[in-house]
Amino acid sequence: MAVIEILGRDERTERQFRLGHLLTVALIVVGLLYGLNLRDGAIFATQPYNNVRAGISMDYPVAWLLDTDGDYVVRLRDMRRIGYKTTIQITLAPAGGSASNRNILDVVNISRPLRLNSYDVQAIEPYTMPDGTAATRMTYTFVDDEPNKFLQTVPVVVIGWDVLVRRGEQALIVTFRSDANTFDADLVFFERLLSSLEF
Repeated sequence: MAVIEILGRDERTERQFRLGHLLTVALIVVGLLYGLNLRDGAIFATQPYNNVRAGISMDYPVAWLLDTDGDYVVRLRDMRRIGYKTTIQITLAPAGGSASNRNILDVVNISRPLRLNSYDVQAIEPYTMPDGTAATRMTYTFVDDEPNKFLQTVPVVVIGWDVLVRRGEQALIVTFRSDANTFDADLVFFERLLSSLEF
């Protein structure tokens, strides 16, 4: 029969255990912070875009699809998104000396109900760009429905912003459209693009 004698821990061993626990917790916290930093770097990574003819330069998200083949200067879409693809579009419009920002946005509003289901303007209000430039923002909603009726998808409510900035005889309209459920989360991409936009 063996006798097991349990002795109390000495002070030195207890200090080593405490130090080991603290270092483990500190290492886990540093690892989590490093992982969050890598994640943010991957999600918010950007690359430059320059259009000399339009006089526009900006940084846009790396994973977004860039399209320049329409009646716009550039259109960016997040193709990873399921459902409605978050879209940022930049167009140029003539802005004569007597035309107000409201007049320019009214011209845009004339054609939209023909292309967008249940198009409804919510508000037109002053907006300040990140660099302090005065602009006008129009908020609107519409319903995006799948044109192929055999797919039987649920319609998606989309919120859109048009930010209009004037430079001389031209107006730059930066459009942002996103699913109403993810609008606030996607707004970060739009704000980052606006902060890098030079026109």
